[in-house]
Amino acid sequence: MLVVLCLAVFAVGRATNDVLLMHGLLDNHNTMERIAARIQEDFPGTYTHSIQLFPDVQSLTSLKLQSKKLIKYIKRLQRSGPLTIIGHSQGAVITRHALETWSGHNITTFVSVAGPHLGVCKVPINHEEVEARRFQGISNATLSALCYTDAGQELSVCNLWNDPVRQEAYLSENKFLPSSLCQTNKKGCAEKARNLKRLERMVLIAGPQDGEVYPWQSGLFSYYDEHWSMVERADQDFYKRLGLQYMEKRGQIVECIKGGVEHVEFVFDGVVYEDCIKPYLA
Repeated sequence: MLVVLCLAVFAVGRATNDVLLMHGLLDNHNTMERIAARIQEDFPGTYTHSIQLFPDVQSLTSLKLQSKKLIKYIKRLQRSGPLTIIGHSQGAVITRHALETWSGHNITTFVSVAGPHLGVCKVPINHEEVEARRFQGISNATLSALCYTDAGQELSVCNLWNDPVRQEAYLSENKFLPSSLCQTNKKGCAEKARNLKRLERMVLIAGPQDGEVYPWQSGLFSYYDEHWSMVERADQDFYKRLGLQYMEKRGQIVECIKGGVEHVEFVFDGVVYEDCIKPYLA
């Protein structure tokens, strides 16, 4: 009788899906362990796994390659049931691209934590990493000149560089982001949209005090135009092509905006977890 009771409690407490977690730029799998621990506390017995790919400086590898490796990594885990994947920062962009290009994936919930899906256009001014501090004060024009080159596009940070006033260069020279967003290479958009629509839910977490993703609305698929005016997700040229309009109409896209949280703190903040992650695990 005691065994039966314990099994019943285990079944009730477990999250619906197995949960995978993908870290961000200049981080490693240990960064996501706090979320994993909270999931274990709230949903005992849930399979959680922090993905051990491209740690620390290796996270500067091009996003296209990271995305391909991520798909292979998840397949090797051999988790046949439905999956939830939580990606932080750059890890959210890698994950989204993987979902777009992986036909028949078994991921039903994607939680994007401060993910710059439309890129960034300003160097962070409060990053604790020395690597980021070296770039402070460099103009957008200089960064565009550096990033929109073949050599620059070998780096993940340059894959995310989206200069609003240099869109011609962005569209022609950024080898990852415009294609991933169906802004260029539109022949593959139908398949990308079909794969993305396999999701039952996409949770977009972002906040105005992020401090590193600029604009912070990039985490919601919104971005500046060439006049530095904000263009909302529904008004983006890829909104329909990428399948976001379809998902939004069916209530599959959830926004969770949290003020007062800095970029690196999103994965440690208890309120973010309780309000924006935990409700979509059960």
